[in-house]
Amino acid sequence: MLQVSSAKWDAIDKEERVIFKKLTADRGNILAENGTVLATSLPFYKIALDPMLLDTAKFVSFDDSLRVLSYNMFNLIGREEALKDTTLGIDSMFYYRRVREAMRKKDRHIYLSKHNLNYKEFEKAKNWPILNRKRKDGGAMTVEKLQNKRFYPYGDMARATLGNVAADTTGVRGIEFSYNRDLRGKDGYFLAQKIAGGSYVPLQDYSDSDSEDGLDVMTTLDVDIQDIAERALMNGVINNNAKAGTAIVMEVATGKIKAIANYPETYNYAIANLIEPGSTFKLVSALAALEEHGIEPADSVDTGDGTFKIGDKTLKDSYEHGKIPYESVFALSSNVGIAIVTMDIFKDKPQKFIDYIDKFGFTKPSNEQIKGEPKPNIPRPGAANWSGASLPSMSIGYSLQVTPLQMLSFYNAIANNGKYVRPYMVSQILNDSRVVQDFTPKPENKQIASFVNVKKVTSMMEAVMAYGTAKNVGKTAFRIAGKTGTARKIVNGVYMQKYLASFGGFFPAEKPVYTIYIMIDEPSAGDIYGADVAAPIFKEIAEKIYTMEQSVLGEMKKLTPEPIV
Repeated sequence: MLQVSSAKWDAIDKEERVIFKKLTADRGNILAENGTVLATSLPFYKIALDPMLLDTAKFVSFDDSLRVLSYNMFNLIGREEALKDTTLGIDSMFYYRRVREAMRKKDRHIYLSKHNLNYKEFEKAKNWPILNRKRKDGGAMTVEKLQNKRFYPYGDMARATLGNVAADTTGVRGIEFSYNRDLRGKDGYFLAQKIAGGSYVPLQDYSDSDSEDGLDVMTTLDVDIQDIAERALMNGVINNNAKAGTAIVMEVATGKIKAIANYPETYNYAIANLIEPGSTFKLVSALAALEEHGIEPADSVDTGDGTFKIGDKTLKDSYEHGKIPYESVFALSSNVGIAIVTMDIFKDKPQKFIDYIDKFGFTKPSNEQIKGEPKPNIPRPGAANWSGASLPSMSIGYSLQVTPLQMLSFYNAIANNGKYVRPYMVSQILNDSRVVQDFTPKPENKQIASFVNVKKVTSMMEAVMAYGTAKNVGKTAFRIAGKTGTARKIVNGVYMQKYLASFGGFFPAEKPVYTIYIMIDEPSAGDIYGADVAAPIFKEIAEKIYTMEQSVLGEMKKLTPEPIV
């Protein structure tokens, strides 16, 4: 008969019951530019006691201490818990009876409360009688720090940009995903012993030093401007019965994204959505034509009867304009006029037109911080997707695809006197208040066009507001330079009776501070044009920012941010 020492089995049993348990690190915060918390992780705790280790002899009156503890716990969280467990009574002695019953049964482990305490509740509770004593002083408390819950204090504000977290620990979208390595931190471990019922009791008290908390990510977002943009966009999408929309606000001189709103906040249309931009892309064609010295704003363009043949297809204008200045071609958004001028200048050198598109910033994604922005889809001469219709079609914003953020970046370069500034949304990585990494863009010194021609197209954009397609926007306390856009959507290779309405621009036109780009997907309440759907949203955002920053004689307080030069 095989005999094994019981002491040996006791040792094996004890060894098997002792394990290392993971202590999840606190995930770092995501902050607005002024330090306001946009995303944080809230720790929760469970307080456990070993009744058999409580040394009542070390208390002046253990019973009185337990009564005070019970009273405090009941007033903090116990009323709701007592209603779920009426066997212990529904009064301030609820926790007193729970501990006394455990001591009578000689239980080795009980949760003082089954309720998960948040950080504020835990900080209160650990200072109460019995819980404030270490084991050597008669106490027997252990603390289980539960996995932190990710919390967004402003609800859905900028959620598509901030992103999401799986299991409260791992970023899966947006900033949460793109900066997961910094935010995640490093988990720690502590010794715990398995007890009856499958629970584990820590064998020693542990502290936050057992894990390495994540770093904080500071963004360029302005909570007030974000709120303005989100409210205006939401109302615009709802009032126009649209599928979705996006609004982006960028600080001209620095490239800081001050707001990036999406409605609904389930997808980042601003960054991840490739679109045919339609007439807002005519600003690219106009600037390229001026840079090539092919035309001037005052030169006449004969748009004829408002039609222009492209192979077996015909471009049409909404109205017949006849012979009008090139400025009016742009201001009235004449498809025919833009196509005619583009073909006259670039028909025999289409690659030159593509070179301008590349020079204007459409070669690659404009954002290097949030993952998921696609590269612009620009047809090129000689490629399979290039045809005789490509050049005139591209000149009016079709047959190519870009994102709203890429369009914003180009418009911002016009506002910045022709100097391209790469947009950025994350400014710093912080360890408490210490800067670990700074993402302020390095000067690119990329002049996309001459100062003279930038000023000419800016004047043409003001003509859009004065007598062109956006004259319905009306007067404002400041000047706006902008361009409307309305593009039919293509589905499975076929253009449908569904539209993208857009508006891009900056203000004040004479000394720009902010660039804004608006895109509304499938408006269906009657109006479909960028002038009627997107431009009013731009105006509302611009006016509220202007008012917020206390306008004085047509200029704003924030007219002097340090430029990138």
